[in-house]
Order: sequence, then C-alpha cells, then structure tokens
Amino acid sequence: MGKLNKRFNLIILAIGLWISAALAGSDNTGLSFLRLPVDARSAAMGEIGVALSGDAGATFRNPAALAFNTGKSLVLMHNAYLADIAQEFAAFQFLNGKHSAAIALNVMDIPGIEIRGTRPTTQPEGKTDAINLAFAAGYAYKYGPQWAFGVTVKYLFEKYFMESASGWALDFGVQRTDFLLRGMTWGLALQNAGKMDVLKAEASPLPLMVRTGVQYELPRWLGTHPLIAAEVEQLLKNDDSILRLGLEVPLRNVFVLRTGLIYTSPKIRYSFGFGVNYHHYQVNYAFSPYPFGLGNSHRFSLSWLF
Repeated sequence: MGKLNKRFNLIILAIGLWISAALAGSDNTGLSFLRLPVDARSAAMGEIGVALSGDAGATFRNPAALAFNTGKSLVLMHNAYLADIAQEFAAFQFLNGKHSAAIALNVMDIPGIEIRGTRPTTQPEGKTDAINLAFAAGYAYKYGPQWAFGVTVKYLFEKYFMESASGWALDFGVQRTDFLLRGMTWGLALQNAGKMDVLKAEASPLPLMVRTGVQYELPRWLGTHPLIAAEVEQLLKNDDSILRLGLEVPLRNVFVLRTGLIYTSPKIRYSFGFGVNYHHYQVNYAFSPYPFGLGNSHRFSLSWLF
C-alpha cells in the first residue's frame, strides 16, 4: 500500500504541475472537437465516459480504462454533426494486460467556410474547409486487480484556408474498480494539457478540463444488469461545468437501450440510442438534439472485440 500511495502522490503532483502551466494561457479555448465523445455508446449515455471501459475508444475518454478492457479491439465512428460538420474516429488497442496500449485518430471537417478577405463583401470570394485532427497513443498500467493509471499523448493539427498549425497535448487518467461498492467504478481524467503553435497571429488555446465520475452495475432486474453513470466535467480556463447522467439497459445480451441527460446551466439536453451485439461485434447508434434549432447529431460506431 505504501508503494501505491507514493506512486499516486507522484501522479497527482504531475497533474498539478500541468494544470499550473496550462492555466497561464488564454481564458478562451479552441479545438473544441476534443471535448466531443468518440463513440456512439458514450454519446447516447449523456456523453459520459471517464468511468467506462470496453474498447479502444478509452484512449480519448480515459486512458486508464484501457487496462480494464478484456481484450484487443478496433473502433470506428462517424458523426454527422451540426451544419454538415463531420467527425471521424478510429482507434485500435493492440496490447492488453498489465500493460495496455492503443492508437487513435480523431478528425473533424468543417465545410463551407466563406472567404471574404480583410474587408466585408456582399459576396464571398469562395469557400474553404477547416480541418482539426488529433492523432493519439495511449498507455495504461494496471496496478493490482482494482487500480489503473494511464496517459495519452496527442499530436494536434488545425488548418483554416491557407493557415495551419500543429501542437501536442497530454491526458492523464485514473480508474478504480469496486469503488465504495462492488460493481462500482470511479474514474478521473485531466485532458488536453499542452499547447498549439501560432496560427496566423496567435495560438489556439486548448480545452483543458477535468472529468470525474462513477458507473455502477445495478443488481439483476428483469433478467438483466442495468448500468447507471454520473459524471462532472469542469473546463479549467473558464467557469464552464457540465453534469452528465447516463443509463444503459442490456436486453438478453444482444440488444442494448441507452439514454442520458446533459446539464449546462441553464440548458438541459438529452440523448438516446441503442446497440446490437453479435458475437465479437457491436454496432451502436446515438441521437443528440441541440437547443435553439441548431440541429441534431447522429453517431454510428462499430466495435470489433478480439
């Protein structure tokens, strides 16, 4: 236990140093796609994820969860987002056990941006796309049967018309199973501690945030074990905080129903979706409407567990 406490204190100290360095930046944030869920299961459950495990998507949710995945996996996701914006995600966990590792690619394409030069005009000179990209490598170490620690290293790239910039970021994660109750998992993650190079005149500040939450598998009910989850996200460069609640109900281990709530004062959003399990394959769908008539998000993901 003494060695565990020493290692845990070192991790907390490292996280504190990253927070202090990153908070020296701007109060605004860019590359907001880094805050979006990377799979339909998480999206349908109110976008929770810090306490979830199951597949290689943990590389972006909480790298520590890679240690509790039962095997290797490949995850693909397509997100038909707002205003023709598209998000694509792929992740592959190739190492599993006491030491776990995965790689992932997260890309967002923002089309139809009008080009108007330095002065306002009645007609744009043309249109262009904006590209945001994150390539990540995640590693997790399992300490005993209940603890896991993880880190994800991200290479970041953004391009707007003729301007582009690159950067890097780190995620740190912790998970503990059987936390307070048997069947309850607790997770904590510090995400996007890093920096971007200058894009034209200034660098885009990253969405540095802390997420913590729990998931709990309820006792057997109607022949199944429902899963409930709660999570809090705090953006550290401003006062934005989000409360998320999620529910997952498996039906005969084949069909899965999911729903969730997302509370950002003063707005409440909801999400729902479903999944189908077939042998080692999982197909998931998530629907998320947005307020003020902004549109809806449809996410489709495919997982192959092997």
